[in-house]
Formats: sequence, structure tokens, C-alpha cells
Amino acid sequence: MSAARLSRRHFGALGIAGLGTAGLGSVGLGSVGLGGAWGPWGLALANPAPATPAVLRLTAAAGTVSLAPDQPTTPILGYGGALPGPVLRARRGEMADILLRNDLAEPTGLHVCGLRRPADGTHLAPGAERAQRLALPEAGTLLYRPSLLSGEAQLRQGLAGLLLVDEATPPLHDREVPLVLAEAPGGLMLVNGRGGPDLTVRPGERLWLRLANATASRVLRLALPDQTLTLIALDSQPCEPFPLEGGRIVLAPGQRADLIWDVTASGAILPIQIARFGGQTLSADIPVAGPQLRDAPLPPPRPLPPNAVPQAMDFRRALRWDWPIGGTAEAPTLAGREDRTVPGTPAFRARPGSVVVATIRNDAPVLHALHLQGQAARLLDGLDDGWKPYFLDTVLVAPGMTVRIAFVAEQTGRFLVTSQPINAEGGPVAIAYDVT
Repeated sequence: MSAARLSRRHFGALGIAGLGTAGLGSVGLGSVGLGGAWGPWGLALANPAPATPAVLRLTAAAGTVSLAPDQPTTPILGYGGALPGPVLRARRGEMADILLRNDLAEPTGLHVCGLRRPADGTHLAPGAERAQRLALPEAGTLLYRPSLLSGEAQLRQGLAGLLLVDEATPPLHDREVPLVLAEAPGGLMLVNGRGGPDLTVRPGERLWLRLANATASRVLRLALPDQTLTLIALDSQPCEPFPLEGGRIVLAPGQRADLIWDVTASGAILPIQIARFGGQTLSADIPVAGPQLRDAPLPPPRPLPPNAVPQAMDFRRALRWDWPIGGTAEAPTLAGREDRTVPGTPAFRARPGSVVVATIRNDAPVLHALHLQGQAARLLDGLDDGWKPYFLDTVLVAPGMTVRIAFVAEQTGRFLVTSQPINAEGGPVAIAYDVT
């Protein structure tokens, strides 16, 4: 493992003003095959969503893991005492009951990044358990973890995992590879709980990478140089497929991305790098084994079926909110609020169906990741005359930068907006808004 500092300019070129996605691909461990017939977007799942709710079980518990061969075990907190937590699966359109048990010595909660619903600020006492029913009307790659407002330290110790909500017609692929990128105590970068990827690829193979940045405050850049990587979804929402320049992608804390990787290889290994903004770089090699899988390459990835997010917005009567970021890394502020607890009162209000345009200006001296809990937003162009061709729920805002996002306030309830200083401990600062 080598250390490397990445300049703000370098990361800016890779997508700091929002996407967090200009560039790169990834690798990982574990693969899941899907059976069924080929459909218009890929491999069709054999059965529709069942009428009975899926039961998804999680137990937050302490444990120990070995992060690398011949290394002593490291104490962690994990779902099921493992790192990362189990990959949970459900089908688009079904209900799911998440049964959460807390075997920790402290309260914990559960936040699902990518689930478009109001905030749930309830906590589970040690030794208690509860069932939470979720409607899953949208497909996507979701990240479950504690809320950063109360569980940042728990996330740093490993409490995170993927919830994969399957579309009836996934993209055309040979293998699915879930990837959870995290950080161990002491700064060691982890791929699926290990100090490097555990993956072997075959020339001509098409992999569906479902990845998430499960760190609390790190910006990660992943790179698979000279490989063909196509982004097909960002932050749990499908986007128009487009290739990633240089085989690179940048992800803010909590961000998710779905990539199609068409493996091109002439040698026995492929290099992979996972770089942490202002920190270490994990460099590893992915073995290439077996003959060429197919004579002719597969066609370019097709767009995923869209979710129910409004695709267009009318700004003529939009609510316009200012969310300035200020303070320091140790004492951040957001829209004038400096408390790092769940707000008791809303800072803004909107009616259902309202279009909201939020202007985020970073007057702080540090990079921030602003996260919209329960919403999917467009990143607007400079003059509000267009937007980027994707949705996101997390945007990176560099010092001195101003960005604008827009979303439709569809559901009623209370929603949180958090702003996390990058590479700082203590959790984010937050504001709330009500849709009534």
C-alpha cells in the first residue's frame, strides 16, 4: 500500500462539483448469478414480486475480522458481526420487513441511502429488536447504515451493507459483483471487508459492478486504467449510460454507482487503485484467467428502466432555498445551524409537488459532502438552463464553490439535509425541511 495526496484541482477534474463521478471503475468480491430468460434490458428474473413481504434480517453486533492473510484479528461492529453486512435482496414493487436486532452495548438506528421516504430518527436500545416495513417501488443499489447524526462512530467501525432491489429486467451481464468500499481503523482501505479485492476476471467478460462508498467522511477515487466502464445508475437512480473517462469514478461518502465493466485484457493481471482524497491509495492486481469468453463484444449497455422520479421540472414557480456551508472542519454550519443532532424544527417548508431549487455555497475552508436524505435531485447547470443527465442524492462542494440542485417534493413528512466535512470526525451538521 502506498500513500498519496490528491490535490483539490485533481479531484475537481474528476467530479467534485457534484457527480463525484468523473472517472473510474472498480472491482470486488463475490458474485451472484441470475437465472431466467433474456429480456429487453438483460437477464429477466424468473418470477414477479411476491405478494408476501420479503423478510430481511439484520443484527448489529460486535465482532472480530482478519483484514488480510496472516494478520491478527481486528475488533469491528458489523451486521451479523461481519464486515460488510450481508447483501440484502428484494424485488422492485414488493414490500419488505427489515427485522433489526441491536446486540450492541449502545443504541443504534438504520438509514437506507437511496430509499426515497421521510427520515426515520428512531433508535433501538441495546438488546431490543423491531420490524420496519418498507415499500420498495424503485429498483437500485442502496446502502444501509446508521444515521451519521447519531451513528457516525458505528459506521466508522463497520456497520454498513448493501440492499439490492432488483428490476425485472436487469442489464445484460455475465456476473454481478457487489462492492462495499470502506475504511478500517488506522486508515486501511477495504474492499468487501478485506485489504484488497478478491476477484478473478476473464477476457471478454461483462461484469455488473454494484458499489458503494461506505466510509463516513472519505472521498474515494477508483481507477481501472484502460478498461471500458459504463455508468448506468448513480445514487440508486438509472441514468443515460455513458463511458467513464480513463476508467475512473469519484464517490462521495454514502454514494452508490452501478457500472458495466467489459473486461479487455491481454496480460495476466489488471491494476486497480482506490485512492482516498488527502490520504492513502490502495493498489492491487486483479488476476485474469481463462480464454476469451466471446468472439464479438456485447452491444453497448442499454438504459435501465426508469424509476418514478419526475424527469422534468418547471422552475417558473420553484421554491428557492439557500443552504450556505460555513464554519470549520471541527465546527461546521449549514444554513446557519451548527448543531450536529437531529433538528427539532424545520428550517424550510414546501407543499407536495413543489419544485425546490437549492443553492449551496461553500464558505468553509474544507470540502463538504451534502446529502439529501430521501430525495433524488438534479445537478443544475450554471444558469438553471439545464441539468446533468443523472440524479443524485449527494453532492461534493469544494471551498469557494456554489452549486445548485433541484428536486420535486413529492412525499409528505420531514426530511433531513446533512453536510459532512471531508476527512473530519464528529459527524455532519444537519437541517430539516417539512413537506406538508
